Amino acid sequence: MLCLLFSLLLLSCSESTERIEDKLDSYLQEDLKFMVAETIHASKDKNVVLDTPYYRVKDFRLFDGAKAEIYGAYAEVDFFIYRDIGMYETRKYRYDAHYRHWDRYLKKLKFGRDSIK
Repeated sequence: MLCLLFSLLLLSCSESTERIEDKLDSYLQEDLKFMVAETIHASKDKNVVLDTPYYRVKDFRLFDGAKAEIYGAYAEVDFFIYRDIGMYETRKYRYDAHYRHWDRYLKKLKFGRDSIK
């Protein structure tokens, strides 16, 4: 009985991969909107951004075992928003397993364009 109770408690504490990915997608959409708004506000010209700004998830990892006790997942994402500037922004995120939310911990501008498009 005690084992069953412990199993139920453990299952209730973990989140599904799909839910973690959905939370990431929502967070990335908000980051993208903010980056575009910030850029337009700073330049006073909405033509400096792409017609359809976008992001590309470069790396996504789920952790297990001891690594997952603090951070349950990791993502590295490239954001492409600039129309005429060969530059993009890379951001790194980690999923806080205790508070169940994504946390951005690094932003870095890089020169170049999307190699896939």
